[in-house]
Amino acid sequence: MNSRISVIIPVKNDETRIEKCLKAVFSQTLQPHEVLLIDGHSTDHTIEKAQEFPVKIVYENYGTVGGARQTGIESANGEYIAFTDSDCIPEKNWLEMLIEEFKPGIVGVGGGIKNIGEGIWEKSIAIALDSFLGSANSVQDRMIPKPRFVRSISGCNSSYRKTDVEKAGGFNVSYRFNEDTDLNKRLSTFGMILYTPSAVVLHDQSRNLKQFAKRMFQFGEGRAKSRILDIQILPPLSLLFIIPCLFVAPLIFLGLIGLYAIIIFVFSFFLAVKGKNVLFCFTVPVIFLFEHSMYAMGFWLGVFRILISDVK
Repeated sequence: MNSRISVIIPVKNDETRIEKCLKAVFSQTLQPHEVLLIDGHSTDHTIEKAQEFPVKIVYENYGTVGGARQTGIESANGEYIAFTDSDCIPEKNWLEMLIEEFKPGIVGVGGGIKNIGEGIWEKSIAIALDSFLGSANSVQDRMIPKPRFVRSISGCNSSYRKTDVEKAGGFNVSYRFNEDTDLNKRLSTFGMILYTPSAVVLHDQSRNLKQFAKRMFQFGEGRAKSRILDIQILPPLSLLFIIPCLFVAPLIFLGLIGLYAIIIFVFSFFLAVKGKNVLFCFTVPVIFLFEHSMYAMGFWLGVFRILISDVK
């Protein structure tokens, strides 16, 4: 593979993780032509630590992830573009495994995402996100063992031809979240997107519960604004039936809440067995509850803002 590959990494105030990310990117079996760090004007020591590596630093002024990724596209001069995030650590053959999958008709390739964490809550978040109930059916997060064509790939582990991204219109610079889903929807109109399990990044879930809840709220809001109809809208939509039951059919409401509780505790039990930690039986249900409730609230706020915008 003699093609020029640009690796793009959006970042803002991530001094504790940027060194591990860059060290991994510069240790690839397939060396990139260039590595671009797209900085949202960090106020900590992120840039100082990044400058220890031969990285090109570009500042973005949109204040959004979509804006950072688009700034990276416009600044890159590689034939292929590979994205990861500052909280990710790509495995050594990550880039090689992504790029080798590009064939005629394939417009995007994404790899597996292995969530990791140190403390009990961080580990609980990681193992919850690796499950069907916590990943919203994400093939990448669940590390499905066989390649398959998918509708979308995550921005933290994705690759494209630069010309294809430009043909699709690039990233929407107003999107703080779900900018990858929006781009992939447009790319899918003229090609296929492939998931490959052999290109893996480790995703460091170093967030406390408050930060995790905020992120899930933002994901929900971004999902609504993307106006994409898939399985991820089912939980928020189910509230349209569940909440009225509280007032008109309390027994049905209690039954549905009880069913939900049983489901998350069964999932948590199996995750505790998988993770060989009995504490997951108690912590993972909390993670699921935070994730689902905050995502739903964010989603409906996004819907409300869309309606207000359409009226104006």
